[in-house]
Amino acid sequence: MSLPTLLPFRPPVQHARCTVKSMSRHVTIRLDEEFHERLKARAAALGTTVTALITEVTERELDEDRKSFLSGIDEFADHWGYFQERFGN
Repeated sequence: MSLPTLLPFRPPVQHARCTVKSMSRHVTIRLDEEFHERLKARAAALGTTVTALITEVTERELDEDRKSFLSGIDEFADHWGYFQERFGN
C-alpha cells in the first residue's frame, strides 16, 4: 500500500501580488430610493459606475489643494468690487 502523494499547499492569495496600496475597503451607505436612482442616472450619463462616481467625488472633497483653491476664490470674491472698479467689467 502506498501513501497518497501530497500536493504542496497553495495559499488562496499570493502575497507577492498583493500590496496595501491596491487593497480597498468596502463602505456601506444608506440612500433613499430617489437619491439612488438619481445617482445611477448621473453615473450612467458620465459613462461610469456608481462606485467610481462616489469615489471620485469623495477624493475631490478630500483634496487639500482643491480646498486651498476654493478658499482663494472666496477671498477673491470678497474683493470683487475693487477689481471691478479698478479694471472694469
